Amino acid sequence: MPVHASGAAYGSWRDASTGIAALDLAPLVAPVFSAHVMGGCAFGADPKRAAVDSNGRYRHLDNLYVLDGSLFPTSIAANPQLSIYAIAAKLASGLAATL
Repeated sequence: MPVHASGAAYGSWRDASTGIAALDLAPLVAPVFSAHVMGGCAFGADPKRAAVDSNGRYRHLDNLYVLDGSLFPTSIAANPQLSIYAIAAKLASGLAATL
């Protein structure tokens, strides 16, 4: 069931596809939201594959560090709270020691 002022439950993928395509995308009837956003700023040693280094430092702007769920390669399909806490704590400790 789509989150929409006119959203309805559908009995098949075909009905859902047709129904969703017909929904109005006007303000206040089609809310846009996201939960557990992850990925998009992968980290690692290879600059061609990772936007930030293994310490969380963004490669293209001095003094910018990324210490959140965007470091994951994609969504882990679960609540990421403890995983984000762990990676942020590890990288923040390293950053504090460097500073």
